[in-house]
Amino acid sequence: MKRYASMAFTLATVAFFYLAIKISDLHFVVPESESVSGNLFLLQNKNTSNDYVVFEYEKAPYKNYQKGKLFIKKIGCDSGQHLDIQNNKIFCNDKLIAVALDKNREGEILNKIDFTGTIPQDEFFALGEHPMSYDSRYFGLVNKKDVKNTARRIF
Repeated sequence: MKRYASMAFTLATVAFFYLAIKISDLHFVVPESESVSGNLFLLQNKNTSNDYVVFEYEKAPYKNYQKGKLFIKKIGCDSGQHLDIQNNKIFCNDKLIAVALDKNREGEILNKIDFTGTIPQDEFFALGEHPMSYDSRYFGLVNKKDVKNTARRIF
């Protein structure tokens, strides 16, 4: 009897969330890589404040990353903040936020961001949480016009 009650509860829960999503027009995204910690993100309007942003990759193609691909990253350093790079260590307002690698997993040399100074008004430094994330350490600053949504990590 407990087994059927448990199955009924599971089905009711799934049905509830399915209807909630359909009625409220919620949108979710699952990251394709280990770049950020989290397996499911709720997309929100891009004018809400949040740590994660979804943006279109608009840089030169690299591996399987082509123009127009959607990325989920954190804002590691935002407009008006000071970005400084010293010996592959990347600092935002004097706080260490990342270390750029010299080579990728295959041993290929990585191009690295060449920028020190105040981040311009309409740009930000996108940062993945995985040490080998392909992010602004390698492709540079992201223009805020390329941001499509903010995202909230569900789990």
